[in-house]
Order: sequence, then structure tokens, then C-alpha cells
Amino acid sequence: MTQSTTEGAPISSPPKRVSPLTVVLCVISAVAIALVAVSAWLYFGPGGARDIAEIDQTRAEVGQVSSDQAVAMFQYDYSNVDDQLHSATEGLTGDFRGQFTELIESVIIPGAQEKALTVQVVVQGTSILDAGPDTATTMLFLNQITTSKDSPEAVASGSRVKMGLEKHDGRWLVNSVEPF
Repeated sequence: MTQSTTEGAPISSPPKRVSPLTVVLCVISAVAIALVAVSAWLYFGPGGARDIAEIDQTRAEVGQVSSDQAVAMFQYDYSNVDDQLHSATEGLTGDFRGQFTELIESVIIPGAQEKALTVQVVVQGTSILDAGPDTATTMLFLNQITTSKDSPEAVASGSRVKMGLEKHDGRWLVNSVEPF
């Protein structure tokens, strides 16, 4: 039999109590979801562990690539300077490749052949100035040893260059070089 009020509407029974176990399970579930969300943000978010691992990989790659490319671009022997410097253009981006090719063909190759220049380059150190997933900037400390027919005794000189790199099709290419 249902109880009724003076107006004839049924009176509802008092609400059932939620068990303490249900409350504890809800709180634990909410905390677990929050922890998963924070962990995902720390891993995938800006500056997250995934980004740091990619940047560390970039740093390792560009240090070696920039050293190798500096030697390819600045070391030559007058007897085969044409082949040596043209092969160095394979490690350059399109616009920079054109600029470098113009420079070597108009100035460096004729000068090296005329003066019988031989330049040896040793990369003394490499520093990563900036690194991202697809771009990087390095600073290289170079020692150059030059001989020529006018000065057969080796002349040593040091220099620093800033090198910009871009990743194209999974390969790091130089897009700029400037004295530093």
C-alpha cells in the first residue's frame, strides 16, 4: 500500500545510501584518469619527453653531419679541386647549393689552380646552438693548414663558422654557412 499525501500524490521512499566502497572506487578512478592525462601531456606536450628524445637525436646527427660537411666544403687540393668541391654540393640545400657552386666556380677553383693551393681542414670542436626536429644551427671551430706555390711552408689559421641545417627526406643538408 502506498502512502499518500492530502493531495493524493504518492510519497517517495528516502534515497538509498551510496556505499563507501562505491565512493572509494569513483575517487580512485578519477585519480587514475587524471594521472593518465598528466602523464600523456608530459610525454606528448611541448617540451615533453618525446620532444627531448627527438632533439637529443637531432643533436647527435647534426654534430657529425656539420663536421663532415665543413671538411667537404673547405678542404681541397688544387690538383682535383673541381671534383672535391662539386661533390660537397651534394650536402647542401637548393638555394645554398646554387650560391656555393657559383662561388667555387668563379673564385675558389680558379684561384686554387692558379696558386696551387692545398687546404687541409680539421674540425676542432662542434657546438649545437639550436636544434629542432627539422632544423639546427651549429658552430664549428676549424683549423686550416694552407700551402701554395708562393708559400710552400704550411700556414695555419683558425676560424669559427655558424652552419644552418635542414632535414630533407630524412637527410640533414646545409642551408647556410657564415663566419662567426
